[in-house]
Amino acid sequence: MAVIAIEEYRCMVFQEPRFVEYFRLATPELEYGRMNIGSRPAKRKPSGGIETLRAIPWIFAWTQTRFHLPEWLGFGAAFKHVIDKDIRNLQMLQEMYKSMAFLYGHY
Repeated sequence: MAVIAIEEYRCMVFQEPRFVEYFRLATPELEYGRMNIGSRPAKRKPSGGIETLRAIPWIFAWTQTRFHLPEWLGFGAAFKHVIDKDIRNLQMLQEMYKSMAFLYGHY
């Protein structure tokens, strides 16, 4: 499942033509780039695109929105793949969800 989630994530981030525009509108990424908050610049290349962003500004930007896209993007595709592979996996995923309720705020 992890491989599928990562592939879906990379596809969305690097191949969706509107993703960078969305990222810049939804997060304070550009503001982080102007702040001196780390030992290194926010980007590896000042004129580079999203692919040159360092991990800290990337995660900080999403954290500020409270929309943790890097953690969740691709899970739906991975779950669909596992269920399509064998419908019995649906029960396993449901049991995992119930046993990991603390992760989802279902106490």
